[in-house]
Amino acid sequence: MSWQAVRVFRQQIDKMILITGATGRIGRRVVNRLVAANQPVRVLVRDHEKARNLLPSKKIDTVVGDLADHDLLHSALDGTQAVMLLSPVDPEQVELQGKVVTAALATSQPYIVKISGLGTSLDSYIDSGRWHAETEQQIQSSGLRHTFLRPLFFMQNLVFLLGSAGSEGVIRAGVADSKIAMVDADDIADVTTRLLIEKNIAVNENMTLTSHESVTYHQVAEAMTQVLRREVKYQQQTLKEVNQALLKSRQPEWHIKILLQFNRAFLEGMGDVVSDAVADILGRPAVTLQEYLEREVRESTGDHSSNPFPS
Repeated sequence: MSWQAVRVFRQQIDKMILITGATGRIGRRVVNRLVAANQPVRVLVRDHEKARNLLPSKKIDTVVGDLADHDLLHSALDGTQAVMLLSPVDPEQVELQGKVVTAALATSQPYIVKISGLGTSLDSYIDSGRWHAETEQQIQSSGLRHTFLRPLFFMQNLVFLLGSAGSEGVIRAGVADSKIAMVDADDIADVTTRLLIEKNIAVNENMTLTSHESVTYHQVAEAMTQVLRREVKYQQQTLKEVNQALLKSRQPEWHIKILLQFNRAFLEGMGDVVSDAVADILGRPAVTLQEYLEREVRESTGDHSSNPFPS
């Protein structure tokens, strides 16, 4: 290897960015943006085949394993300058993400961008919010430079409603007339990408990510009416109906519990918090609900998960 090649290699190592949760909704968007920006990227994934299908595998450094593997984490973090910390919401997430923080402190001490979510607080009645807060506290206590991103509700969660909107002219939810400040996953990825590349924006800050307004499901129905070019109405569900629908989904009990906690939080107005953070970081307006729905219908991306947890 020539000295020029060695120099380029060293420069790449010095800029290495590690992405956990790389095959998820946010992770794969961030990876693609970093690759497009010619940033050296390392991903930590559990499923190598899935990563090969979803990510530009020839342009990234792939580490296969999970967050519980001590030696693997140290290897993955070696030489990294920034980390996106994200894993599926799970009762074990505090322990698993905590291992990443511990390994980061013991290796290159990178800047961490952690994706949290609704109700992030140590005294939150939302289990996932409390779990996020515990990890945030560990990161703060470690002294590692960090930024915490807290999207309240992904616009992509509305995709599964487009089916009933198109076929029945109805969308259903149990949040009454509550307003919710939603955010496009692409905006989350754009914000995350800029923070990871620059490493000096909003350091040691907490940032709520939303569009420029909060909306009711009546307004969601109106937006779908315009996009689908057929009348769409919002049908309010009772809590009993919401619970029955979740039970039919055969999701884990802990997961259903959190979804019901989310529902309660929206009914109590916790989602009605509008932030300018997306515009402040990106220098452009956040994507609106109307713009998102138009794009979704036009592109038919197939990203139709109804899971409200960022991953």
